[in-house]
Amino acid sequence: MKAITLATLMTLAASPVFAFNLNDAADVVSALQGPNQKTEAPAPQANLLNTLGRDLKITPEQAVGGAGAMLGLARNNLSKADYGQLTQAVPGLDQLTGANALGGLQGLDALLGKGSGHQSALSSALGNVENRNDLDSAFKALGMDTGMIGQFAPLILQYLGQQGVAGSLLQNLSSLWTTPARTVPSV
Repeated sequence: MKAITLATLMTLAASPVFAFNLNDAADVVSALQGPNQKTEAPAPQANLLNTLGRDLKITPEQAVGGAGAMLGLARNNLSKADYGQLTQAVPGLDQLTGANALGGLQGLDALLGKGSGHQSALSSALGNVENRNDLDSAFKALGMDTGMIGQFAPLILQYLGQQGVAGSLLQNLSSLWTTPARTVPSV
C-alpha cells in the first residue's frame, strides 16, 4: 500500500501544478488514510470535491478543507445515530471529516510547496470544529470568506441527497451550516 501511496504522490508531484485536479486531491486523501481505504475506483468523495472546485472556483486545498470543516461541525453536533446514518449512506465521508481531512491537506500542502507553518494554522482551524465560530475560523484559515460557507452548504447537501441521505437529516445539516455566527455586542 505504501508503494501505491508513493506512486500516487510521485505522479502528482511530477505533474504541473495547473494539471492538479480534485480527483487527485481525493486520491491523496484516500491514500493517506490507510491501506483499507484505497480502491481501484476513484474515491467516493471525488465527485463532491470536483463539484465544489468547479462550481465555486476554489483550490483543491480549499475544497478538502472547507468540506472537512463543515463535516467536522456535523460530526460534533449531530447525534451519533444521525452521524452514523450519514457515514453509512456515504462511504468514505469520514475521510473528509474534520481532523481526518488534515492528512489529505498536509499531502496537498507538500505537493503544492507550502510550509509547515501553513499546516499548523490549518491544523488548529480544522482540528476540532465545534460551532459556527470555529467553522468561520476554518474558512478564514483556508483563505476563504465566511460567506463561502453559504455556497458550500447547498452543494454538499445536494451531493448528500444524491447519495440517499434522508430529508430530515439534510434539514438538520442545513440548519447547522446556515445558522450565522453569533456576534457578541460590544460594550
